[in-house]
Amino acid sequence: MSTKVIAFIDPGPNLTQYLAAVGARLPAGYRPAYFALRVKSRSLLRRLGRPMHPQHRTGKATHWPSHIELDQDGLIARLRKASDKTLVAQTAAEFCWLVGALDAFLNEIEPAGVFLWNGSGLAAVITEQLARARNIPLIFGENGYLPGTLQLDPRGVNAFSGIGRDVSLDEIRARSYNDAQSQALDRLLDDYRAGKAPKRMPPRGGRVRPSPLAYLVQAWEDLHEREPSLDGNRLIPREIPPLPERFVFFPLQVRSDSQLTIHSPLYGNRLDEAIADLYAAVQEIDPQLKLVVKLHPADLGKSDYDPVVRRLPDILWIGGGDVRTILERAACVVTINSTVGIEGMIYGKPVVTLGDNFYVREGLVHPVRDRSELVERLRAALSGPPDTELTQQYLRYLYFHAFVRAHWRDYAEASLDAIAARIVEMTATPR
Repeated sequence: MSTKVIAFIDPGPNLTQYLAAVGARLPAGYRPAYFALRVKSRSLLRRLGRPMHPQHRTGKATHWPSHIELDQDGLIARLRKASDKTLVAQTAAEFCWLVGALDAFLNEIEPAGVFLWNGSGLAAVITEQLARARNIPLIFGENGYLPGTLQLDPRGVNAFSGIGRDVSLDEIRARSYNDAQSQALDRLLDDYRAGKAPKRMPPRGGRVRPSPLAYLVQAWEDLHEREPSLDGNRLIPREIPPLPERFVFFPLQVRSDSQLTIHSPLYGNRLDEAIADLYAAVQEIDPQLKLVVKLHPADLGKSDYDPVVRRLPDILWIGGGDVRTILERAACVVTINSTVGIEGMIYGKPVVTLGDNFYVREGLVHPVRDRSELVERLRAALSGPPDTELTQQYLRYLYFHAFVRAHWRDYAEASLDAIAARIVEMTATPR
């Protein structure tokens, strides 16, 4: 029997050592192959003794091979970075080279499955189309929405994923779990609410670092690609101030995140518009009700909300602190489509969503499909508690069925084996 290959496409530096460890845990009859473009990832793979493709990480070509059919509009729709969208729209020489390099890679190794982290990078979206044309099973990976979990899905991640799409909420409500399972999830969520981090095993032999040269080259490239840091948000306190007696909580997301650039049809990443609409809705429902807005820590130096603070001074703005402190006190949680929607469920709060995600389901949350619906949906969320039984069953469904109980920072054998087993399962029986 010939060995089956699992191809890992363009892993980031933080993921490379973990995915190399996952590749080493694939069962007999399987082996990994790595297509890496980032200088630090390539350095790590060399130091770990893993073969990789392509021979050179960059190149240019005037065209891609004539037998390849690509939907360039489809590629652009899946991409997160504006610079990558430009390369595709202009059929740039770097883009054409990458198409040819990925096509040659797939032709050479003939993989049984292709693993893509997130799926919104340039190499990932090209590979997705090339693999689908060859009927190669795809495995999209991303962080899970519960502590110590990962998403692995054949369709995509977040709103693109198939999580629960083929299971009705009534079926999820009717599923049964034994006492040990219920207690295991209860302990996990109790620890999360108490601020206890999940236990994680470091890699055997310690973490491997890229070469000093790789750090220098990556720093030089990042210098040209990274947006300049903004000196803003001076009007927003970094600590959590005294919270109002009753309030709606709107935690912001990173403006450049694919969750907003791809999966937010109402507002895109125009969060200032969402804040203004939400403030107006809160005021219409109850002038005594307050709106609390918390900045995302990864966006502090990228987006300046001071102009919005000046326009809407009655909002309580928060620039730091533990989101759990605010969730515990909130009357309602509003999110575009972030993990905080699930965190709101963990705290038993009604959740209003302004974008798309796998958990955006009528009866579980209050989805806003049109901006004119915001007042009505927010009023409904505030009028009574959520369906606690359904919420608990949905969280159990995610933990025991949809997600993999593993994390890319956990090198315990159970974590690595869970990922390897799910990858093999998905390539053997693609869903």
